[in-house]
Amino acid sequence: MSYAAAQIDRILASLVRFGRIVTVDHSQAEATVDFDGELVEGIVWLKTRAGDDRSWSAPSKDEYVLVLSASGELSQGVILGALEQTKFPNVGADANPVTVYSDGTRIHYDKSSHVLTVDCSASSGTVNVLCDQANVKATSSVLFDTPQGTFTGNLTIGGSLGVTGNSSMSGNVEFTGGSVKHGGKEIGKSHTHKGVQSGGSNSGDVN
Repeated sequence: MSYAAAQIDRILASLVRFGRIVTVDHSQAEATVDFDGELVEGIVWLKTRAGDDRSWSAPSKDEYVLVLSASGELSQGVILGALEQTKFPNVGADANPVTVYSDGTRIHYDKSSHVLTVDCSASSGTVNVLCDQANVKATSSVLFDTPQGTFTGNLTIGGSLGVTGNSSMSGNVEFTGGSVKHGGKEIGKSHTHKGVQSGGSNSGDVN
C-alpha cells in the first residue's frame, strides 16, 4: 500500500470512532476520551444550542460516546452523542421521553395519558421556580399534597373556601357583607338574642 493510500485509510478509520470518557473538564467544556487504549485530551462535545439560546449537558465519566474527527485527527474530534451500555442501560422502553439524573431525579412525559412528571423524591430534592409572575391554570382541579404549606404574602381567593380541619388566626379579622353563622345560626351584626332585658344579666341563646 502506498503512503497516500495508507493516509487515506488512516483518515477514514479515524473519521468516526467510539470511545469511553475518562475525565471531564467542565470549566473548559472538554473531555479526555479513551479510544481502545489511546487517550486523547481536549475533545469538545456537541451542544443542542450555542448561540443567543444556549444549552448545557456535560457528559460523564465512563460514558460511551461517538466522536467525529475532521480529517481523521482525533485531537480535533467532537463528541456527537452517547450510546447505552451495561453500566448505563436505557432508561426507557417505550415511546415516552424520559431523563434520569445521577441522583435519581426523573423527568418523564407520558404521551398517552398526557402527564408530565418531575420526580425528585429519590434525591429529596427541591424544585425552584423564580419569575416575575407565575400563572398556573388547570381546567379541572389543582391538588397540593403536603403536610405543611406557607404563603409569605397576601392571599386572595376568588371562590368559596372550605376548611375541614382546625383553624387559628392571629391579628384582626374583618367581614364585609354577607353573614356569619355558627351551627346554622346567625352570629354576625344582624343576629338577635332571646330573653333580652335591661340590667346586668346575660342575654339568652342566639335566635
